[in-house]
Amino acid sequence: MSHIEIGQTGKALCRRVFDEMMSKSDAVYGILISTVDGNEVVHSFKSELSSEKLSAMLGSMLALGENIAAEAQQNNCQFVIVENGDGYILTLRLKEKLVLSVIASNEANLGILHSLSRNGAEKLASKLK
Repeated sequence: MSHIEIGQTGKALCRRVFDEMMSKSDAVYGILISTVDGNEVVHSFKSELSSEKLSAMLGSMLALGENIAAEAQQNNCQFVIVENGDGYILTLRLKEKLVLSVIASNEANLGILHSLSRNGAEKLASKLK
């Protein structure tokens, strides 16, 4: 398993971007960056969630989504979206070895959540090494 360290400056940047994302949608209550192989890097949660368990599952989920797209002869899986009775979980590749996941209640507008997640990922990807 790989371990990625983004340093204190990188974590501070992530938290600023996370705060900005959460301020734009009250429905967002969790944002997590993990490695593709399931290690937590940094998170911000408004409620009690297991960042370690989520990291492990979300990396696998994105890899599965990418493999399903390839098997269906489609390229570049952009997002994996899980819609539940209580909300949404959007997961996308942030960089080659990083995954960004955004967790929101069912009060979220999926289009806005999609845009918010993509914009946050773009801000982070351009600044994280």
